[in-house]
Amino acid sequence: MYPSYIKQHGFDSEQTRFSGKYGLYLYRDTKYDRNDQPTGIPALFIPGNAGSYKQVRSIASETSELYYDTILKEFGSQNSGVRPIDFFTVDFNEEFSALHGHSLLEQAEYLNDAIRYILSLYPAARKNQQADPSTQPLPDPTAVIIIGHSMGGVVARTLFTMPNYQPGSINTILTMATPHILPPAPFDWQISKIYTDINDFWRNGYSQSVTLQNSLADVTLISIAGGNLDTVVCSDSANINTLVPASHGFTVFTTSIPNVWTSMDHQCILWCNQLVKVVAKSLLGIVDIRRAGQTEPSQKRMTVFRKIFLTGLEDPVDLDFNIPKRDPFGIINFGKVSYQFLDMGQRLVINGSVSAAKAYLMPIPPPAPHSTLNTFSFLTDQPLLKGSGLDILLCDVMTKEIPEHNNKIDLSVNDLTLPTAPRLSCYSVSNEASLVPASRSDIKSIIHDKSFSFLKLKVKELGDYQYIAVVFSKELVNGFLIGEFFDERITLADINTSMKDLLIDGIHIDAFPEHMALLSMLRIPVIDSSLLTYKMSIRRTGCVDQQIFAPFLRQSISTMYESKFIVNVDDSDLNIHGQAPFVTPVSAPNSRRGLELQFWMDPTCSAPLSLDIELDLYGSLGKIVMRFQMVAAAFPFIIVVMTLRAQLREYDRGGPFVSFGHGLALFIRQTFLKFLVIVSMLSIYQSITKASKTYSLVDLFPMDYAPGDMQKVIKAKSSFNVNDTLLGNQDPFFWFLPPMFFIMSVGITTLCWFILSGIVRILTFAVVFINRRAKCVIRLVNRPSETKASILLRRAVTTIILFILVASFVPYQFAYIVAFFVHFVSCVRSLAVASYGHKSLNTQESWDRYHYLQSILVLLFMLLPLNLPVLMVWIRNMSVHWFAPFSWDHSIMAIAPVIFYVEIITSGKMLPRSTG
Repeated sequence: MYPSYIKQHGFDSEQTRFSGKYGLYLYRDTKYDRNDQPTGIPALFIPGNAGSYKQVRSIASETSELYYDTILKEFGSQNSGVRPIDFFTVDFNEEFSALHGHSLLEQAEYLNDAIRYILSLYPAARKNQQADPSTQPLPDPTAVIIIGHSMGGVVARTLFTMPNYQPGSINTILTMATPHILPPAPFDWQISKIYTDINDFWRNGYSQSVTLQNSLADVTLISIAGGNLDTVVCSDSANINTLVPASHGFTVFTTSIPNVWTSMDHQCILWCNQLVKVVAKSLLGIVDIRRAGQTEPSQKRMTVFRKIFLTGLEDPVDLDFNIPKRDPFGIINFGKVSYQFLDMGQRLVINGSVSAAKAYLMPIPPPAPHSTLNTFSFLTDQPLLKGSGLDILLCDVMTKEIPEHNNKIDLSVNDLTLPTAPRLSCYSVSNEASLVPASRSDIKSIIHDKSFSFLKLKVKELGDYQYIAVVFSKELVNGFLIGEFFDERITLADINTSMKDLLIDGIHIDAFPEHMALLSMLRIPVIDSSLLTYKMSIRRTGCVDQQIFAPFLRQSISTMYESKFIVNVDDSDLNIHGQAPFVTPVSAPNSRRGLELQFWMDPTCSAPLSLDIELDLYGSLGKIVMRFQMVAAAFPFIIVVMTLRAQLREYDRGGPFVSFGHGLALFIRQTFLKFLVIVSMLSIYQSITKASKTYSLVDLFPMDYAPGDMQKVIKAKSSFNVNDTLLGNQDPFFWFLPPMFFIMSVGITTLCWFILSGIVRILTFAVVFINRRAKCVIRLVNRPSETKASILLRRAVTTIILFILVASFVPYQFAYIVAFFVHFVSCVRSLAVASYGHKSLNTQESWDRYHYLQSILVLLFMLLPLNLPVLMVWIRNMSVHWFAPFSWDHSIMAIAPVIFYVEIITSGKMLPRSTG
């Protein structure tokens, strides 16, 4: 790997207004290509939040290696339209796009300009390449391939909603660990609005009623999720089933991808070699330089993506292009081939060596109701590839000399004495086999480079074929294969238990399956939540040393393509990304509720499995906490507001303004129980509401006094979705989570109050001690050097300067931080006056004022998480010398109430009591 990043200096201020902020590069692996001009097929890599443009290196380098070392040497590859991929990459200066909606839109606008510029490079480059005028000229590219990591995938989908988007300039998007459904850090309200807008656009973009400008008819989107190891982006948010139809995209987990099999963290998903190889293969599998879009049609692209990213074990969707094409194998004359016929229903087992030119024929049972054998399964440790020496065929008998019985050729071992050898017309089904990880007694981890080939066929889908033939054209040495017809219904077990019984008693099965077969399945409908994890223990006693292969299993759900294989099964974790908060369930084709466990076991061993499943309490708590991290910022703010309400109510009744701790105790004693009851009722209503319902203030509080037009405006501005409130829970079992988190928020609020109170007291003691107690307090109370007029003038000038800065240069979040620190100083001053003031001062009034300021300090502190991220983005822009203001973050009205309020309470006066 010899990476080179060629800066595109031609993409300057004449091409985009963000040329001073961002940069565009062309990646080259100089081991294979030293050309500084694009020569192949354009692709664009978009880094995520705080990501680097150099993260393209792994995927781009592996793609170059695969093309030049393998594909280029294949006969006919040039005629099929395959060419190297030119990877362009964008330098966003590691911007925090997940924290600031305006930055995300700026990136999207820049990328649309970049795509237009990239496409403009190719006409001249291809004209120079076309040295031979006799060859057919290549079309100028009209589209690029997009690879987006993390928030880069969200930016990629935002491109279509921007005014400068060029229709048809993007037709393929591959995202990795991208939070498509929910923003990972929704501190900025603009992020949430952008998500709503782009998700609505994508839900409607595939409709036939949309205009050409908004059409996504030729766009395919593949979302790759890292799974449980990704603690930065919850993989539930990577599910695009609600955004993209199955004909144009899907979500797949890295644990499901053949030859990858493992979960990945947020950064590893970009450089893990197993996954990078698969991504490179998929990209080169869809390109076609002979077409203007530079890729195959969407239908063929999806076929390639499904073949490469999916195991083939998933439930088939009702798509025309998902029907496999069976290649003609030819006619087999068994007069020249050693062959063996098996009895109807006889299992084929080979463990060892087989000579070349040997065939085994298994008669296909008649369809129901004439036979109960409805499924064929086949497992081998040999590759089922073209030229591998092992083929699985569907065959018809072509000779008339063999007797017929019930319109079916009934050949058994006794028929081998027939004078005329049969001739079969066969079609290969080897390409329909799926790769599964190899499982042997010496393999303890899923991470290895060995695999088995598994084939499963339904008898009713085999048509008029009469035999399944297993043909060896090369010698098999120390291998195995098992093939059998079986009744799938008796190997399938449903565990219909309740959630209560599952959590209390668990699931205990002493003998599974009841009827031994190569493949058995266990369905547990109640396990369908992404918030719980379980411990599973599996034992199989007897014939361990004689097993052809060690038992292994696949855990999966049918609502999206998430599979997890466990080899050499023993003790393991069970967890899925099923029903998730804030996500409305979608009824996918052939979807069934719950977890499915598929077991592969050596059927020659009659010993069943014993299986135990129990809740993993600590693991489930960890998943719940990780899933609802934002609760730690949102719910404590509500607790602070309710505490301040209790303090004000006590003060307005004529009592002193009690401390924050006392007010919190009053709230807990008087209101908290009622509050929890209301929250519980709302949570239950949300969890049992099947449809997505939207309400507004007009619906909840009818405004008879307002005119109709005003009510429409209020309804549009204040509408909210029930599924987006509280924790977004839609599982009745988890109704208790919102009240539980509110109880936890009381502890978080108490901790924050203790910390802030401690800091204020320490600073107060330090200031008074350093400045000599008496003189310090006198200055704080009397401040003789300043008159009221001078104080008012100073505050007015300070406020005006701050407003000018907000309106022109700094975001209003900066002014909020200033206001917070000003108020913090006021708290220190008020505590000094109350604690060390002269006896002539009104001690009760001083303490009332300090308690009031302290409560406001806690309130302002709880709002810091909403303001600090944007400030971080602004500071980051300053560091790269980008001084253009944020258009959305310079609203004086957004900060004026806070500034005025802080100035008023800094004056030293106490809040007046309310008599109304």
